[in-house]
Amino acid sequence: MKVLLLNPPSSDNKKFIREGRCTQEQGVWATLWPPLSLATMGAVLEEAGHVVKIVDCAAQEMNRDAVGHLMREFFPEAVIWSTGTPSIESDLELASFIKGCDDKVSTAVFGTHVTVLDKECLTAFPAIDCIIRNEPEMTLGALVTTLAEGGRLADVAGITFRTDTGTISANPPRPFIEDLDSLPLPAWHLLDLDRYRLPLKGKRFLMVAPLRGCPFNCSFCTCQTYYGKKLRKRSVESLLKEIEYDGERFGMRDFFIWAETFVVDRAYVAALCRGIIERGLRISWTSNSRVDTVDRELLTLMAQAGCWMISYGIESGSQKILDESHKGTTLEQAAEAVRYAREAGIKTVGHFILGLPGETEASLKQTINYARSLPLDLAQFYCAVPFPGSRLYDRALEEGWITRPDYSCFKQDCALMELPTISSDEVNRYRTLAYKRFYGNVRSICKTLTLINWKDAGRLVTAARDFWKWSNK
Repeated sequence: MKVLLLNPPSSDNKKFIREGRCTQEQGVWATLWPPLSLATMGAVLEEAGHVVKIVDCAAQEMNRDAVGHLMREFFPEAVIWSTGTPSIESDLELASFIKGCDDKVSTAVFGTHVTVLDKECLTAFPAIDCIIRNEPEMTLGALVTTLAEGGRLADVAGITFRTDTGTISANPPRPFIEDLDSLPLPAWHLLDLDRYRLPLKGKRFLMVAPLRGCPFNCSFCTCQTYYGKKLRKRSVESLLKEIEYDGERFGMRDFFIWAETFVVDRAYVAALCRGIIERGLRISWTSNSRVDTVDRELLTLMAQAGCWMISYGIESGSQKILDESHKGTTLEQAAEAVRYAREAGIKTVGHFILGLPGETEASLKQTINYARSLPLDLAQFYCAVPFPGSRLYDRALEEGWITRPDYSCFKQDCALMELPTISSDEVNRYRTLAYKRFYGNVRSICKTLTLINWKDAGRLVTAARDFWKWSNK
């Protein structure tokens, strides 16, 4: 079959990242991620002999009219696209537009939101034929092969679909992929990789996914909806071969090691780092981590292997808030993790979530002061969002913190839950204050300046202007 894979355009032309649990609007530092799921899905389809085109509408600045023009040129038999909660209405309504271009084309979507609310989405948007639940690659392969051979959709595990009579049927779930080495390397050759640049540095980069699944229990996260709770790891050898291939084929030297939490198994991370060093791979990379899974020795080895920045999910400066969210970490562990990274020469980013259950003005002040007390290089302050697929979503509905959701408001830059302890307006006010307090000093300005690639000053000026406008609203 001829298959078109999309990171779809939004109806208001905003640019969205739709990658697993991360479904967010393009950030203030103008970073768009290479669409890893689409690239891996494309590779699975190519390996099965299908003809594939991938279009990242956000990166390629394509609107719906451009998609329509592409369909008239490519004539796909199936169109499959990613979805995200804040853009869900636009994402799903796209199916009507696609059917208007060709009413014979098969339409399917995937993502955490549609996995959880599959029947609701199919009921509300009749132009969607099928929803792919959970991790998409193997289910997509089976779905497209079934469509190509005229088989029965009822036999495809992991989908919810509209039957010939118009009823909605949810097939049994597909088991998660146990052998991740069986997946082909992402089909990055189907994308224009020059469009993906690191923030501030401006260098081209790719994403590499070493593992899937998350064994932790944070109440606000949806990652288990996409990849499950069990930790599944690729072999270190397969990762090293992918990094080598990306360097030889695409000239890549900068990587984002993408995982729910990269540093879970310390021995695994150490083995990867030693492999990078032993093979002489002169690469530069970033990753994420919990604060309770790193130590001084491991971070030193990571730095030797090319890690220059690590992102920590610190979340709050209040131990009470962390405990109520089942984060499972302490403020002391966060301080140690930041200090160890700094000693190893690794830049640090702290991620904080404001407005979690139990939040008060006092705890928000604690978080701001705590963030400023840490030797972080950068900080991101988000608002707590009860995304479908998280336990927070279920609790927010049960407690009446949200009413019937307007999903367009489910964005991490704006609080929407009305907690009994604090209003959404107050959370928004403290988020603005957090950015001003963290970045409004000489120390933070100097740290940010050390991250800048001055050859890319134009991008920096634009980002700084946008940030200044936002912070002074």
